[in-house]
Amino acid sequence: MPRPVFALLSDFGERDHYVAAMKGVLLEYQPEAQIIDISHDVTPGDIVEGAWTLAAAWRDLPPGTVVAAVVDPGVGSDRRPIGIRIRGRQAVGPDNGLLEIVTRDPGDARDALAVELTVRALWRHPISPVFHGRDIFVPIAAALAAGTPLREVGDAIDSIIPLPIARPGRTADGVIGHAIHVDRFGNVVTDIPRDMVPKGAFTVGAGNVLVNRVVQYYKQIPEGDVAMLINSAGHLEIAMNGARAADAIEIRRGDAVELRPGR
Repeated sequence: MPRPVFALLSDFGERDHYVAAMKGVLLEYQPEAQIIDISHDVTPGDIVEGAWTLAAAWRDLPPGTVVAAVVDPGVGSDRRPIGIRIRGRQAVGPDNGLLEIVTRDPGDARDALAVELTVRALWRHPISPVFHGRDIFVPIAAALAAGTPLREVGDAIDSIIPLPIARPGRTADGVIGHAIHVDRFGNVVTDIPRDMVPKGAFTVGAGNVLVNRVVQYYKQIPEGDVAMLINSAGHLEIAMNGARAADAIEIRRGDAVELRPGR
């Protein structure tokens, strides 16, 4: 039988004990587990950053992977713990928008499912009201990896909480999206997927610039220029070669990005 694959995402960092505690409980339930750390450097409490990081990694996780995602400033409140199944992978986490980007491309919608985690018998007791990652999400992830169907760990729900940033949309003049992430290199990742980008020439208004140069990779960008490309996760990105585009064009996460066909 293949060893179960788990992936962890959090804003816990590496300084404190939280990540080790989650891994320890996971190995208690699943001693043969293979653990992938997506990231533990999400900005504390930043649900949008966590949601993008999860979505960017999702398709590269092995089919069958179970993710425990914890960016949870509302831990202990009445926000729901949830689980989802999308494209052959499953995830558990708080219902605060963290899992929402993943659900935008469900693949076979007949297989997609979302549940509220209500089967408390599967949780780890006693439950700390401030550490649901260890006491709820990891035990449920272990149960799913052991073969428990998602429908048996909770009650099906029709929808989950969306991100606090509106989805990109088409307009009469083009597409309106947003800067959804700034990576460590200063590249500005937008929430505009490849299939919403025109096939011909187009211009993007973002921050204090209009960008019309399109490249395939960073080295093609002349020094000092700003350009666009489709990044490795399949989204439109604004970048510079060896400089921080986000600083140069004075854009912040959540700011609008407007795409129009033509020059």
